[in-house]
Amino acid sequence: MSLGFLAIALIGFSATFFLPLARGTFVAPPVTYVHGTLLFAWLIFLIAQASLIRVRNVSAHRRLGWFGGLLGIAVVISGVAVSLHAARRDLAAGGDDVVLGGFVNNVFFMLAFGSLVAAAVVLRRDSESHKRLLLLATTWVLGPAWLRFRYVFPAVENPMVVFSIIADSLILVAIARDLMAYKRVHPVYVWVGGFIIAYDAIYLSSAGLHFHSAVWLRVARWLLGDAAV
Repeated sequence: MSLGFLAIALIGFSATFFLPLARGTFVAPPVTYVHGTLLFAWLIFLIAQASLIRVRNVSAHRRLGWFGGLLGIAVVISGVAVSLHAARRDLAAGGDDVVLGGFVNNVFFMLAFGSLVAAAVVLRRDSESHKRLLLLATTWVLGPAWLRFRYVFPAVENPMVVFSIIADSLILVAIARDLMAYKRVHPVYVWVGGFIIAYDAIYLSSAGLHFHSAVWLRVARWLLGDAAV
């Protein structure tokens, strides 16, 4: 799964980041580069940790785990910073409530990722819950990569729906693996995985209308300060 996550990120960001970067046409503030570097560092970290467990080097896995906790915090902070920059830029260019709703959406996703990583750290001695929480956290944070698949596969109709379904299908693959290996589904997949799938279904069916509600827009204006006025 960790190798698959890296492939998703590389493919998803190829059209909007890697290829423009190679051509010298990609222009972004430093915080975007920092966030991108941290996110890919997280994916490499996940592969390294899974590999250490595979070769039964548990002591090294545990020592490296604290770095992962700090890396997760850095991903959240940089992700929120990128969202702040993008929202202020778009509002200055004449953006409306759609920009504010999108900003709150991005912040929510970052905080959800951070919460799942924090839960994984707290439950680090419960290896079965620990690894599943990290898998779901990474599934969640790769949402932007999946949405950018529409640039790689422009012929796909309703790309948000199609690629959201494919993204959530990874959770179903993990659940199927539990059923085959243990004849049951771990509670983390039931509750957290179920929440992610239900959330995405509600978001797609309502076109994200809850992020354009008065409460969410008030939160966005509070976070953005003068930029949202």
